[in-house]
Amino acid sequence: MREGIGSIFLYNLIAIFIVLIFAFIAGTVVYYKAFKVNNMIVSAIEKYEGYNNLSAKEIDQKLGTIGYQTTSKHKCYKKNGKTALEYVSTNRGIFDYCVYEFNEGNNFRSYGVMTFITIDMPVIGGVLKLPVYSKTKLLYNFG
Repeated sequence: MREGIGSIFLYNLIAIFIVLIFAFIAGTVVYYKAFKVNNMIVSAIEKYEGYNNLSAKEIDQKLGTIGYQTTSKHKCYKKNGKTALEYVSTNRGIFDYCVYEFNEGNNFRSYGVMTFITIDMPVIGGVLKLPVYSKTKLLYNFG
């Protein structure tokens, strides 16, 4: 009888361990995807030297191909006292990212990009959004 209880306890430990490992792997994959999206947006902004129609078009094309989440309500928070730039809309929908512009002194500027890790928890009935933030290199103002 004692070994029967011990084996049930051992099975529970194994099940908990497997759930924790899969949760860790899923979290790593989701974080990697958000960081990859962040890197794509930063490279498009640096390629076109700012957040403009050309960079927004490339960003939306790339985000549409990898399946990044769209949103119906786009809300960006202040970052270092700056509000997000106006979202440049295209035909694909509203993707959930924010772009901030920072003036870095004499004829230089940089951009901050915030994307979100979205974790939907159907059992609890909530959505958890965690921000991932990165910044571009310094860009020179030619005008």
